[in-house]
Parts: sequence; structure tokens; C-alpha cells
Amino acid sequence: MALPIWLSGFLSFLVIYYAYSSIRSYLRLRRFNGPWSAAWSNFWYIRASLSGKAHIALAEVCSKYGSTARIGPNTLVTCDEELFKKINSIRSGYVKSDYYKAFRFDADRENVLSTTEPEALSYMRKRVTAGYSGKENAHLESDMDRALWSLFKLWKDKYIAPGSNSQRVDLARMMQYLTLDIISTLSLGEPLGFLDKDEDLYEYIQTMTANFPAMTFMSAVPILSRLMRIPSVQRVLAPSVKDRIGMGKLKAVVREKISRRLSGAKEEGRQDMVLSFVKHGLSQGEIEDESMLQILAGSDTTATILRIALIYIISNPRIYRELQRECDAAKVPEDEIITNERALQLPYLMAVIQEALRYHPAASGHGPRIVPPQGDTHDGMYIPPGTVITVCTWKLHRLNYDAYGEDADVFRPERWLEASPERRARMEKAHDLVFGYGSFRCLGERIARIELHKVLFELMRRFDFELLNPMHPLDNDVNYGIFLQSGLWVRVEERKL
Repeated sequence: MALPIWLSGFLSFLVIYYAYSSIRSYLRLRRFNGPWSAAWSNFWYIRASLSGKAHIALAEVCSKYGSTARIGPNTLVTCDEELFKKINSIRSGYVKSDYYKAFRFDADRENVLSTTEPEALSYMRKRVTAGYSGKENAHLESDMDRALWSLFKLWKDKYIAPGSNSQRVDLARMMQYLTLDIISTLSLGEPLGFLDKDEDLYEYIQTMTANFPAMTFMSAVPILSRLMRIPSVQRVLAPSVKDRIGMGKLKAVVREKISRRLSGAKEEGRQDMVLSFVKHGLSQGEIEDESMLQILAGSDTTATILRIALIYIISNPRIYRELQRECDAAKVPEDEIITNERALQLPYLMAVIQEALRYHPAASGHGPRIVPPQGDTHDGMYIPPGTVITVCTWKLHRLNYDAYGEDADVFRPERWLEASPERRARMEKAHDLVFGYGSFRCLGERIARIELHKVLFELMRRFDFELLNPMHPLDNDVNYGIFLQSGLWVRVEERKL
């Protein structure tokens, strides 16, 4: 039976339109190599994102097809240092893609991460920079110290005390509890209490771990990504303060704590992130959003670096002995936590942290930027306006053989101490990009660095660790924009100071 003429015509139109669109997509970035399917569809990128190993897949693409390669009809990935700096420079004309709109905590209000319009972003960053960096927080280090004392008390009372049932500790979970309590104290004025309770409060970690694969899928599929950015859709699907568990419950807790701070129920003399935001004109809703962003982004990324550093320290006797020797020689009194100023004077500790930051970049999101209306040219290759450029941080840092030498894929802190002045300068130039660049540089870098200095020093001088599964130290290690890591099981014993 023949099809009606109108239906035959409609189907023919669809076939012709699809062929035209496919050819047009292919021609747009035809000068850039990449997986074959990437010229015609986003299937390769969607599959890589859902694999939980997108950082590795993107690194393989850059290794095979060049430092800037095609991974979608309108998307490039780069590990080129100069292009990375260009797309993040203040006056480059590049802007953040609408991908970031999915990070709104309120459908009708932007935060410093979700803001894409350059002037609005610049204005927002000016208002929150002092708070995020901790420069207006006189209690910054003492807040971190209190969280560390809580961790030590928990371990001594529950895990390593005489007669305790087990010396078996999940460092993956403990590092997240620690960073959550530190960042919540800095952003809210008091800890959420993960360490005091020794549990996943509000099932926050569990629900985030369960939800991130779905969030990654929706951000990778263009039509779903656009749908999720519609405010009315966000209002329906976003976590609600009425939720019993997860991010919605955490939003409710943050709102309650911020309200108490602003109403004067807490001590007025405390200078911290909340009062810095108030000082710079943020509304209560904006303060709640920035506090949520700090808790989400600031805890997971720092916890990732702590886990990775501890794995490579504990598993390598040479690194373990040298770092512990340096910590012991510092002779910090037992009843004190090392200051950041003192930690900065310890060369091997600094080398270990530098190496951890570049060897396993915690910021695994791809930071998509949009080429300006006039287009751009890089290395003689024209990039059309509207093209999306993402970044492969794994190749940019861990596998950057040009900067770090032929053993860049090896965790070796000594490279920072043995390098010639010329090599050291080259490494530092590359390493400076770990926390971003230009107008998109991480606002929490200072806090993260101080946290890493204090935590690693104190753990190594106060405790001895033994990996229970050296061949597979983590039970789970996947990347869905952030690294979801669990099951870093160790045996821990207190050292005699």
C-alpha cells in the first residue's frame, strides 16, 4: 500500500534535513580530528560521560588526535596550555556555556558558578572573593584546627582506643566528613556535625553519589540539558527544602543556620564568610546559595586530593618515611596544630601536595566555554563562533610530559626538589593552571591549600597507616563531574610524639 503523498513528502523532508544538518555539522569543525562519530552526533561524548571515566577517555582522544580534538558536532576538547589560558582570560571574549545554569540552587537566582554573563559574573566575583578566600575570616585556621581535633577525638575514642572493636577506618569517608565540617564552619559559622555523629547526615553523601550519574547524563544530552535549564522545570525537579534527606534537607539546614546568624542569635563578634557576604551586599538568598556552593564544591574537591595524597604516601615507603621524618623534625608541640605559615617552610610536604594536585586534578568538570562571535584562530586553525571548547585536565596536568618530564605519569614528589631552575619554572607555569586561570580561577584556592597543608601534616605526624587492599585501595572511584570515591580502608595506629 502506497504512502499518502503528504506523508511521503514529510518523510523525504526529514531525510533531506537530517542529511543537510549532518553535512553542515561535519563541515563546521572538519579541520579538527576526533572519533569518527563525533562529527555527526554527541553519542561519543554521552557514552564517555556515562562511563564514569570521562577524564581518561578525553585524555586518550587528545593523545591520539592532538592537543585540540573534536568530540561532538560543535564541541572541541583541549589540553593545550595556551588555549586553556586564552579561553579563561578576562578579555578574551569567551563566555561560560549555559551548562552552568544547571548549578542554580534556586531557579530564579544565580550564584557565582551558574552566572554566565561576563559583566554579571565579574560583579558577583567582586562581592564574594573576600569571603571565599577567607581573607576576611579571622578564625580561618582555628576553625580548621577545631575540626581536626574532632577527627582525632573520634579516632582515639572509637577506632584506636584500647578495647575498641576495630582499627579499620574508611579514610575516604573520614576525609569527606572532615572537609564537610571544615567548609561548613567557614561558610555557616558552625560545623554540620559529620564528625561528631560519625555518620552521613541527612544521607547527603549517599544521595549525591546516587544522583550524580543521572545529573551527568542530563548535562551531556543537549536536549535534556536545555530542558533542565528552564526555570519552571528546575523548580519542579530541583531538591526542595521540604525533602527529608539529601541536598534538599541540607538546603533547609543551611537556610536555618544562615537565618540564625543574620538575626543575631549567634555571637556578633565573629568575622567569617557570612559576615563578609553581608558586608559586600549579598541578600540572604544569595548567601544561602554561595554557602551551598562552598559545601558542595569545596568539600568534595579537597577530600579527593587528600585521599589521593594519602594513597600514594602510604603505598610508597620512600615517600612515607621522608614525609614523616620532616613532620617529626618540625617539632610542633603535641597540643598544637601546625600553622599554615610553618607548613609552608616544609619543602617535602609542599612537594607532596604539589604532586597530588597535578597528578589527580580534583576539578574533573570540563569547564565548557563558548567561542566569541568573531570566532578565533589557534595554531593556525580557525574555530567558528559558538563552538564549545571543553578542557581535559587529566592530560593537561597528570599526563603533561612536556612540563613534568617523561615520568609525568608517576607520582614522584622529588621532581619538585630536584628540578633545575629552568625545569622548575616550566613545571610551575603548568601547575599554576591547576586551580583555573584568569576570570574563572577557583575562588576557594587559598582555603583549599591551607586545608591540605594542615591536614596532611597532622595526619602523618600523629598516626601510622596501613592500606588493607594495596592493589585496589579504593572500593569505588568514578568521575561524574566530581570524583565519587569510597572504601579507602586502612589500619590506623596512634604514634608516640
